[in-house]
Amino acid sequence: VSRAATIVLAYLMKYHHNTVTEAFRYLVEKRPQIWPNQGFMLQLIHYENELIKSREILSTSETSEAFNSTAVPSTNDAKSPIETLYEFKKRTQV
Repeated sequence: VSRAATIVLAYLMKYHHNTVTEAFRYLVEKRPQIWPNQGFMLQLIHYENELIKSREILSTSETSEAFNSTAVPSTNDAKSPIETLYEFKKRTQV
């Protein structure tokens, strides 16, 4: 329930330009039993900061438009959320 939910949250953040809070609220609405552990939530918060720095998270007004969009990124030019989390972990290791 924790690891899979974290992957879905990262996907929503990256490809639907949601903040971690917006993604979490959406996911809990769809599947109430999800609950990432504290470690995963901390990683998602750090990931959100990286997305904000790279301007991949939109403003609140743009978020709903992007979330309702039916466009799906091409597999050739989009990274999977697993790769993204792996890269994030690699960059932040001390």
